[in-house]
Amino acid sequence: MPLPSSRAARAAGWMGCVCALWSVCAAAASIEVNPVRLTLSAAQPVAALTVRNAGTQPVGLHLQIMAWTQLRATDQYAATRELLATPPIFMLAPGAAQTVRVGLRRAIDAERELAYRLYLREIPASVAQPATGVRIALRIGVPVFVLPRAPAAPLLSWRAKQDVGAVLLQAQNAGKAHARILDLKFIAGSNTVAETLAAYVLPGGSWQWRLAGSGITAAGEPLRVRVRTDAGSADADVTLD
Repeated sequence: MPLPSSRAARAAGWMGCVCALWSVCAAAASIEVNPVRLTLSAAQPVAALTVRNAGTQPVGLHLQIMAWTQLRATDQYAATRELLATPPIFMLAPGAAQTVRVGLRRAIDAERELAYRLYLREIPASVAQPATGVRIALRIGVPVFVLPRAPAAPLLSWRAKQDVGAVLLQAQNAGKAHARILDLKFIAGSNTVAETLAAYVLPGGSWQWRLAGSGITAAGEPLRVRVRTDAGSADADVTLD
């Protein structure tokens, strides 16, 4: 059952879990999040994650939830009240942990998976920073997926086009659920280029990789991609634009 009404609320990519965690010098915070992504459903409308301060300084965190879509191979984020994360603001002493609960505030979609990101943003400290270092406030993005009522799966198709000294390889997802690409190999004739940068391809969305040094050497040569996802491995034909 959805949680009662209350508050809720980008940043890019990825991968699969922690979107950005930057620190420079001894003053920086170090935050651990487990698990690194959440899945909600009609049977489980609330999920929990543990946030731990592994650093040596207290840190304050503010939670924000963003709706997550993709347009022209770019992640898009928008503020939303469709999920609720509590507590919305909290402090962590060194070594301390906090349980964060995320729950639904909207109806489950009948056929299509919904995607969000839960951002944990560091609240800037009021004290002056040491003159010996630069402090960059951290931001961690945790993917949150809401399963539809009907079974859903990704359906990927692949396209490629020549670029200067490279090939642009794009995956389009016509399915009803996301695909998490762990790594892939682009095969053009006898030329194979591996790509290890992981990516999510959302339902109705697309993602693009620029594969340097993977030029297509002859017109009409067979183009394939060998892709490994968290659902398994598969080979697919690639259409040349």
